[in-house]
Order: sequence, then structure tokens, then C-alpha cells
Amino acid sequence: MAAEGKEDMRQIEFTAPGIPHEVVACAEVPDPSAPGLNEILVRVRAFPINPADLLTLRGIYPRPNEDTRALGNEAVGEVAATGDGVKDLVVGDRVMLLSLNNWRELRRVKRQEVIKLSSRGDIIRQCGIKVNPATAHLLLTGFVTLKAGDWIIQDAANSGVGRLVIQFARIAGIRTVNVVRRLELANELKTLGGDVVVPDGGDLRQRVAAATNGAALALGFDCVGGAAAGRLASCLGNGGTLVVYGAMSGEQIAVDPALIVFGDLCVRGLWLTRYLTAMPAHQVVSLYEFLDKTMIAGDLVSGIDSVFRAEDIKSAVDRASQPGLDGKVVVRFD
Repeated sequence: MAAEGKEDMRQIEFTAPGIPHEVVACAEVPDPSAPGLNEILVRVRAFPINPADLLTLRGIYPRPNEDTRALGNEAVGEVAATGDGVKDLVVGDRVMLLSLNNWRELRRVKRQEVIKLSSRGDIIRQCGIKVNPATAHLLLTGFVTLKAGDWIIQDAANSGVGRLVIQFARIAGIRTVNVVRRLELANELKTLGGDVVVPDGGDLRQRVAAATNGAALALGFDCVGGAAAGRLASCLGNGGTLVVYGAMSGEQIAVDPALIVFGDLCVRGLWLTRYLTAMPAHQVVSLYEFLDKTMIAGDLVSGIDSVFRAEDIKSAVDRASQPGLDGKVVVRFD
């Protein structure tokens, strides 16, 4: 289907893994065909660059679909056309894509692969609603039953997910230990609601115990991997649960077997795509309606580091690969 007189659309893609900003490209490819039965055509407006996208470009994470050069976990846009059988969406409705490989100017998907969002929201922030807010919410609610006053611990606390964990925990009255590489982030994270902010290091367990008066930590979140995961696990109490949801270091987690054998440590994984696939459709809709309303109400703050044009994808990916970002790097097609 040619949209608005065009015959080709822009698509962000890569052919082989490597250094992210070197292998990624903005290419012109044929427009998708018109939507069929129970399908819609989405005109993508904006998308964020997530660590998972960078890891896919590097070849550490597998390409979700070997039949396309496209990539991209998130995107938000507007309905450009609807196929037969679609009764609850109209042209112009704002939608979030649940599918993968979304960094394309036009995306033809099944109706059930989108969630309608409020047109009152800031689309630059809404384009990042699928992964980070949902991941943070599921980390806190999907593994251990927590109550007000309980403690959790996380590394990379200044990451997008980490900041949202702090905010969700604050709302629920859950106390957080936030491990960072740079202690100058402490005031910023405490302003968001973080209770304890500590730098990572070999004596992490002792410092965390001192900061929490020896509280039993039942739950920890790791997205770094390597030795950092082991240090985080050592801070958990007997029977604690470590949830691994990323591998920013690109290294395998290194957890002392004694923690598992004698401390009854449970190691779990969170892959958002699997959770969303397993969820009943109405629960997925409810989750994102809740997240959208919470963000619009101002109860969740998601930072934006910078905004790039699609044609400048190499610069955008290079920026997203830098340490110390002040929020998400977002790319716009319009």
C-alpha cells in the first residue's frame, strides 16, 4: 500500500552484528501492502533505543525474526488504515506496537498486536511505555509478594528500568537499595524516592547490611550480569530471589554456588516478550492502560536524553551506547 503518494518507506535495519552504530542503517524499502482482515497499518512516529536493541545489534541477543533485517522492541504511532473486521480503532488513533522489529515507518500488524493509548500523552515519552515501565512493574509484582516496608535491591539503578522501579516502589511503600557505579547519582535517585544509594564494589554486602540495619532482602534485580550479579545475590537473605532481566555487561552471571545451595537462592529470569505472550489479552490491555494513565498523571517520570531523526540513526545509536545518559534516546520518523 502506498501511503500519501509514497512508494517506499524508511526502515532501520542491520545485516550482520557488530559495533552498533557502524552496522545500523536507515534504508528505503517497499511500503507494506494494504491491511487485510483484522489487520491495521500503523504509521510509526517515534521509538526509543533500549539496551536490548543495542545487544541485538552486537549479536549478544538473538535476532527475533531471521526473515527481516528490521529490529526494534518499541514504537508508537497512529493508525493509518484499517482492514475488514477492525471495529474499535479508526484512522488517527494513537497506538503502541506489541510486536517486534518495529523500527519501520509503516507497520502492518494484527489488531491484537497494538494497544490504544491516550492522545493526551506526550508521544516522546509514550514511545517508551512498552518495555521499561512494564518491566519495572512486573519485577515488583511478578515474583515475590511484597508489602509496605519490605526491602528490595537492584543494580544499574540509574537505568530507565531502575528509575521506574524506584518510583513504583515509592508508591507502594517498598524500600529500595540502589546500586550504582557513580555515587554522584545518589541525590537524583533519592529525589525519585530511593531509600539507599550505594556504589558497587567488593564489600557491597557489608555496606548494604549496614545501610539497612541488617534487614532481610527478599528480592533483587540484576540487569548487568558478570560479577555484579554475584555481588547483588550476596546481599539477599536466605530464600531470596534474584531476577535477571538483562546483561548490559555482555558477561554471564557469576553467582557463588554456596548462595544457591546453602542460602536457597532462587534465580529467575524476566523476558518481557514471554510474559506478555503468556498473559491473557485483557490483562495486557489493562497493564498498559494503567501505565499510560499513571504516566499522564505525572506519577511516573521518564527522562529523555535526546531526540534524533531517523536519518541520523547512526548518531542516535552511538549516543544510546554512551554511559551516563540522562534518560532515553528517542528517534522520530516525522
